[in-house]
Amino acid sequence: MSIPTKFLPILCDPMSGGPLEYREDHLFNAAKQKRYAIVDSIPILLEESDLGPQNLKIQKMYRWMARGFNLADRVGNVLTNNSIVKLRRQLAEGLSLKPGDRCLYTSIGTGLDLPYLAERVALEEVELIGLDLSMDMLKQCKKKIRPYERSSPLVQANAERLPFCDRAFDVVFHVGGINLFDQPAQAVKEMARVAKPGALVLFADESKEVVREQYKKTNPFTRAACRDISAEFDPRSWIPNGVADSVYEKVWNGKGYFLSFRNPG
Repeated sequence: MSIPTKFLPILCDPMSGGPLEYREDHLFNAAKQKRYAIVDSIPILLEESDLGPQNLKIQKMYRWMARGFNLADRVGNVLTNNSIVKLRRQLAEGLSLKPGDRCLYTSIGTGLDLPYLAERVALEEVELIGLDLSMDMLKQCKKKIRPYERSSPLVQANAERLPFCDRAFDVVFHVGGINLFDQPAQAVKEMARVAKPGALVLFADESKEVVREQYKKTNPFTRAACRDISAEFDPRSWIPNGVADSVYEKVWNGKGYFLSFRNPG
């Protein structure tokens, strides 16, 4: 099963913004005569040639990390005295999801936050589209989201070019990895574009100190992919002009942050 037809009106070609339709086993932009494949029921709504050098490195890194990602998260949670679970619950609470919401989760990864979202609202009562740059991570996520696939489809796409129409979502959020993007500010701008007026937009990640000391130096699994990224960033500078109720919160003893705002009404 691919994206249910009820979601077609909010989908668009990520390169041109044009509408998409089903054509047998793929999605098709008739105006541009452009075809987007569907693999294992997951539409591939990106152009590999359009990805920046850092995004390509991260995509390659997650290709081999995907199978062990869930285990690594469990081990990390044990080593940090359950702090990762506490953060996931805090984030889920802050989203304030309610039945009927249409949500976009960019960089959904293997779906580690899904159980904590489900503690707040039954997943079958919301429309939750999960998006990630890595097909390997999405295939792991699919195992968790399968019971809800009629309301919670998955899409492979670049968060810097979201394949959705303007003002399509009640809540848009992103957890982890935005620090490593080629264009994080562009990704946040895209999150705001697809959010409805008044909608909550939230992104969360680790601090620049973690990126500098762990991702670039001590972590053998991330060093190669993160060698060339800058660790001198301020996520507050990525917020688009004109938004409301911006809140920046340091979490995890300063090792992470939550940043949220609302789209102008």
